[in-house]
Amino acid sequence: MPREKPKPKEPPDIGQYLFPMAGVMILTLATLIMDAQSLFTNTSIKVDIPKANVIEVELEQSIPVSVTKEGKMYVQDYEMPDLQSITAKIKELQEKYAMENNDPELKGQQLTVIRGDKAIQWGKVLEVLDAVKKGGAKRVALAVVKRKGSG
Repeated sequence: MPREKPKPKEPPDIGQYLFPMAGVMILTLATLIMDAQSLFTNTSIKVDIPKANVIEVELEQSIPVSVTKEGKMYVQDYEMPDLQSITAKIKELQEKYAMENNDPELKGQQLTVIRGDKAIQWGKVLEVLDAVKKGGAKRVALAVVKRKGSG
């Protein structure tokens, strides 16, 4: 009896491996889209930020300093009773940033973003800015919302 030749193996159907991976990627993308704002906002303090025509966006780890319409001041999510507390906390966070990166040259180089509610007086924001600078922050930005139709 002659022996039958074995049939050549067919390559596996790539679709059976691709569809589950595509589902995982779509789920991951949907999660990132829904959480995008909270991923890039480093604080839970609600502030109605004023609008501006010009805006530069740089996504990096920053220190948020918030001033609410009631005049309460926060560094990250910690309420600060006075301007001296802001200065001390900024100094502490800037030193921690330099130590975490094992580079004393980075002290004061972490971006500090001041988020002032548009209902507060401009003088209060300037006082907070001064306290942040006294804390050793060399890179300070004011948070604004881009106006519609600009840029």
